[in-house]
Amino acid sequence: MPLPEGFDEWENLQDIVRLEHNKAVRAYFKNQPDDDISNPKPRLKHSCLMKDDDTDVMTMMRMWLFEVTIGRLEAVQRPVYGVPWFDVQSERTFKPQVKLFFLEPYNFEIHSNESTPQAEGEITFRLMNESSESISRTDAETLARKIKSVFATPPFVWHKGRFKCTYSDKERGYELKLLVPSKTEGERIIRAVLDIQNHSLDRDYLQFIDNDRVYSNNPGTHRVYGRTVKKFVRRRTSDVKFRYAQLFIWGKQNPVNLVAVSGSRLRSVIERV
Repeated sequence: MPLPEGFDEWENLQDIVRLEHNKAVRAYFKNQPDDDISNPKPRLKHSCLMKDDDTDVMTMMRMWLFEVTIGRLEAVQRPVYGVPWFDVQSERTFKPQVKLFFLEPYNFEIHSNESTPQAEGEITFRLMNESSESISRTDAETLARKIKSVFATPPFVWHKGRFKCTYSDKERGYELKLLVPSKTEGERIIRAVLDIQNHSLDRDYLQFIDNDRVYSNNPGTHRVYGRTVKKFVRRRTSDVKFRYAQLFIWGKQNPVNLVAVSGSRLRSVIERV
């Protein structure tokens, strides 16, 4: 059947879009009155409903407000995965996490070149006997004092090397991966981390991975952004010192700053050295 004479494509499209869109808006806001902007919810309903004299821009804005900003589209979308997230996420993922941060002391002769930045190091572990609900300020203070005793007085030095030493005891919150020059150094660092929670080392979880790979201290140059610069040195041996410790709690936007040594820019630190 041919289209009627004088058929207006824009008017037809606008009518159909308005009809179907407003039907969904009224169903979504079924408990809210029409033509009422005295309260937030009826005002949203009025703002989402398309009007006869809306321009095309207003039509799109009302649709975006309803489907995206308010989130109706997300509410009706079929989940991508059929298994609930809490069934597949590890319980360990949401346990409070402690991070120990280390930094190589600045040396002008070494670090003035941008291709040789100060070496860094991070060690993290989970507090498996705590949760975001159970952990308190008192617990954080106790943790901070222990970390201060083990790592900050004096600042603990981690001798970074080219071999990997790991310690995996997930039931107690440890999955440590350290670059060290020897098994002895790896064991020394791991014992210090375990000492924070008064845990003893279990050699069944300790592994030292030796290798014969060659990591050059002078890997050459390459061009970056129009300039010839030195390539970064992989697994550069260096001594990094403890700088600060933080506690990350699921559901809390900012970390709790536990310990910081002199010169750190962290604020609101429980124990400052």
